[in-house]
Amino acid sequence: MIIEIGKKGLILKLNNKEEKNISFFEIKKIFIKTKKTPLIYVLLFAAISFSIVLLSLWIFGFKLILISQLFLILIGVIKLNNYKRCVLKIKLKDGNSVIMPIPFKFKYKTIEDINKIRKELLILN
Repeated sequence: MIIEIGKKGLILKLNNKEEKNISFFEIKKIFIKTKKTPLIYVLLFAAISFSIVLLSLWIFGFKLILISQLFLILIGVIKLNNYKRCVLKIKLKDGNSVIMPIPFKFKYKTIEDINKIRKELLILN
């Protein structure tokens, strides 16, 4: 996602396909929200993994396979719990909102762009 700041507004480009033009006068609020993986996904992953462990225990018996799979499940749950994604939210004065996903690695660049936009909004208001 690319944010271009112009004199009259900003242009949001998502994967060079979509372009959204938003005037500074339309913006009420702009912020970034970090979302973690929902708990239901973590529980679903753990349940499926645990059922695979039980199935392998039933087929192969208690061997090293069980220990290695439990280790992989533990690593998977930790990775799922630490996975975060960012979303740029722009609330407009007419009540609508624009939500754009942001890759986590571009979070700090986007924060700098948001600070520039907020300065422009302060100047206009």
